[in-house]
Amino acid sequence: MSSKFTLDQKQVAENIKSLQDFMQKEGVEAFYISSSDPFLNEYVPMENCHRFYLTQFSGSVAEVLFPQKGKVKLYVDGRYHEQADVECDHDLVDVVKVPSDKSNIACLKEDLASLAPKNIAIEADRTSLAFYEYLNENFEVKAYLNQELEEIIDFKKMPPLAKIKHLARNLRGADTSEKLKRVIKDEQDAYYITAIDSLAWLTNCRGYHLPNLSSFLGRGFATFDKVYVFIDESVEVECSDPCVEFININSSHIKEKLNELKQKYNLSRIFIDKSMLNSQDYLMLKSVFSEDILVEKKGGLVEYQAIKDSTEIKAIKESFKRADKAIFNTLSWVKDQISQGHKVSEYDVYEMTSKMYQQQGALEQSFNTIAGADANGSLIHYSDPKPDLYLNEQSMVLLDSGGYFESGFATDTTRTFMAGQSEGSAKQKEIYTLVLKGTLALQNAVFRPETKGNALDAVCRQPLFQAGYDFAHGTGHGVGIHVHEGGTGISPRTNYPIRAGHVISIEPGIYLPGFGGVRIENIGLVVEHPKYAGFLTFEPLVYIGFDPLLIEQSLLNQQEMQWLKEYEAICKERGTSFY
Repeated sequence: MSSKFTLDQKQVAENIKSLQDFMQKEGVEAFYISSSDPFLNEYVPMENCHRFYLTQFSGSVAEVLFPQKGKVKLYVDGRYHEQADVECDHDLVDVVKVPSDKSNIACLKEDLASLAPKNIAIEADRTSLAFYEYLNENFEVKAYLNQELEEIIDFKKMPPLAKIKHLARNLRGADTSEKLKRVIKDEQDAYYITAIDSLAWLTNCRGYHLPNLSSFLGRGFATFDKVYVFIDESVEVECSDPCVEFININSSHIKEKLNELKQKYNLSRIFIDKSMLNSQDYLMLKSVFSEDILVEKKGGLVEYQAIKDSTEIKAIKESFKRADKAIFNTLSWVKDQISQGHKVSEYDVYEMTSKMYQQQGALEQSFNTIAGADANGSLIHYSDPKPDLYLNEQSMVLLDSGGYFESGFATDTTRTFMAGQSEGSAKQKEIYTLVLKGTLALQNAVFRPETKGNALDAVCRQPLFQAGYDFAHGTGHGVGIHVHEGGTGISPRTNYPIRAGHVISIEPGIYLPGFGGVRIENIGLVVEHPKYAGFLTFEPLVYIGFDPLLIEQSLLNQQEMQWLKEYEAICKERGTSFY
């Protein structure tokens, strides 16, 4: 993600030297630095992302292996290969470009096995329990906390946190009492929750504590009758649900409250998600409860929150309808301005997108808008729109944006379009139409319940494969309270079963460095097929027409032409079609 907070290369070099001096003093041979905060969030402000201080890489996802001497190793997936090359000083940082069939952590583990350090240090409150256990099995681990690194690196302070508010009845779906009955089957069971989107879902509250997130920072302890939520001492709360108790508390005192809850409830199992629980919290839990009752539940509550109920679906549809207007109005504004000969920069597109969302009532963007023109469109998660890079009639622009409206559910949509009214070049039209074929193929797919995400991924990529193209990211991710929601997805490595009620992105792309990029992203609600019993399909949540200036009709078959005609008819009804 992008941030207004920046560091120059000189400061990054000084930070690297400071940490390596610290490591030498402490006898540490390697240091693992994650991209996360203590809640293991994906989107972390750069001010609170320790990896940024040591690499200058501003993408949302990466891992860092820090040696006592030599270059910092930065692991990035295909979305960020080009961006990391641009942002990092290669004299200081070795950019490890992770292939699509591996995870960042898998590649980091391979390098650790090769380097074989005698010990490795971690930030205990920013390292997942899952990775901590792996390190602990293979190396001597030295655990440090945030405040220890603050003494050697000047981390910026975060601003005060906003008030937490309970959603209105028509926006929140099932009450917390109903959700507790759904997720906790036995009165002797409990959940310790640190995934903040899960906590927001269970409590039906929103806080907007971090940029681009509607959730709030807190830890939850869910029992059969109540959710106890530990939040910072300074945070105000507006929630009258008797099944939710907010507790303003210093993090160092949570252990005392857990001891009280231990006495109140006769618990035999406390479920934890090792991928979303930091190792420091785990050690605290272990000191209060017997290790035997801390039971891993992969994904935590995500399997429940990923299936949307009818009230949530209604709220989500309304959010996307307003987001559609914001995006269509932005595209129309750009085309109008360019056609009239006015100067429009990448940054102008970025800024206008935010204004159009605000006009539709958005409270926040759900991620940092991507506005990349021409060659910058090939940067999959381009995060630095330029005020001095101007569009022209032949410019092809990739705009990826999303917002939050009253319900606090994220929207996410990408459109690639010609900046003016001129028809795209042969190459622009070729790659655009191939991506469109992939989007249409998956959006109209018919499949059995429990079909795995990797099977659907192949449906979307096939039209691109047949022309010799591919893309280095997943085809789709879950969308919920956070723009990236677990529990579902579509990619070569995804084995989640797809179920009715899931909300999933469909976003193939083609990216040609030095030329440009195309991504077309619609969001689909998985529904029972209206005609074929026992089958599922996608109901589009996004209705923004495709750019006819970029469609090469000769590349579409009859079925694709029919799908396009039906989709554009609905867009025209809604006033969001360019036809």
